[in-house]
Amino acid sequence: MKIPAELEGVGVSDPNIMSGAVCFVGTRVPVKCLLDSINGGKGLDRFLANNSRVTREQALTVMAWQNKVAQDAIGEAS
Repeated sequence: MKIPAELEGVGVSDPNIMSGAVCFVGTRVPVKCLLDSINGGKGLDRFLANNSRVTREQALTVMAWQNKVAQDAIGEAS
């Protein structure tokens, strides 16, 4: 899987790790877990507490990317 430019250095996809899911660099934590946690109302701090190898900076980068993708999809990019 190709990693979006905004996530280079934050996410990695390796077919031998988590079946190729995009994971945070240096972990086996799929980026999807963060998105599911945030979308499920659990919040960033709780996600980070449960996934100590993911840095706040990594998580914030993914969240900013998700926001940009959503804004681009509805035509409200700034």
